[in-house]
Amino acid sequence: DYFGPIDYAALYWHIVDLIWIFLFPLLYLIH
Repeated sequence: DYFGPIDYAALYWHIVDLIWIFLFPLLYLIH
């Protein structure tokens, strides 16, 4: 399978979305 820059960009943004799904509630609870 060939992974191009677009595939890596998509994967990166999916990871960022997952991080925010966990981080945002934590930040909300802390404040």
